[in-house]
Amino acid sequence: MRHLDDEQVIAAVRAARTGDATPGAGTAAHLAACAHCRDRVAEARALRDAVAAVEAEDVPEAPDLHAAVPAFDALVLPALRGETAPAPDPVPVAVPTAAASWRITVALVLRQARLVPGALWPLTGLGFAALLLLAWNLGPAAEPVLLGPGITLLVTMGALAVCEPRRDPRREVFHAMPVPPVAVWLARLALVVGADLVAATVLTVVVGWLPGGDAGVVRLVALWFGPALLTAALAAFGSVWHSPTVGAVLGGCGWLAGVAATAGDLLPVPGGLLRVAATVWTTNVGTLAAALLLIGAAAFLVTRPRSGLLGGAA
Repeated sequence: MRHLDDEQVIAAVRAARTGDATPGAGTAAHLAACAHCRDRVAEARALRDAVAAVEAEDVPEAPDLHAAVPAFDALVLPALRGETAPAPDPVPVAVPTAAASWRITVALVLRQARLVPGALWPLTGLGFAALLLLAWNLGPAAEPVLLGPGITLLVTMGALAVCEPRRDPRREVFHAMPVPPVAVWLARLALVVGADLVAATVLTVVVGWLPGGDAGVVRLVALWFGPALLTAALAAFGSVWHSPTVGAVLGGCGWLAGVAATAGDLLPVPGGLLRVAATVWTTNVGTLAAALLLIGAAAFLVTRPRSGLLGGAA
């Protein structure tokens, strides 16, 4: 069965808003038979309603709000006649409250759970289960190798799966909503990376409780937290800047550097390179700051989808 495209989803949401119960014979028939497309329409309608509710709550009471907008003739005719038109009265701008901003942020992040690729959650769960099984079988000696490169790989794969907004099949829906696309992109990335980090923390605690394991949870978390964030940020930046392939290459290079920093004694890595990798790919202030800068640069490029970092067309 072929699902509805984004334009048909938007049309169905618009039909529900205007009270038209029949957005189209084909669309209505498909929605009656397809639960997946009904869910998509419901998600788009819920997000639109949440934004509209917050905007309605924050608009100040002003009976003459529409009167503040100047007429078209008042703006154009003086220019045509060579006259100087008086400055129009300012239009009141609603300033959202902190509580309203938090509500819409939480709603936006939670809505992304059903918009990420369907296979991402089960594959990520299988990956963490495999790491736990390996840690159980190999013992505490393998903890640094498993937790560092293993968790970094899973977090980076999650970031790659959701961080390319220009090739997102739901991009038209995002532009039709009164929410900036960069906010949707950041919400989805935060949801996936945050879920991976929580799962990684739980895995670390469980591994520390295994017989013979290291009970120092903070030390174990430090093995992967900084490298995972930095490598995922590299992958996200490369995907937005150029393409998912470039993001995968940058993420792969970051992962290999983490492997070298963790298990350099087992690999034929030059000593200088090993020292650099061990300094950069660890949890410290510099690594976390670099990750935040890369995410910020990627978000900046999301707001300019036609421009790359070097000023060319993307």
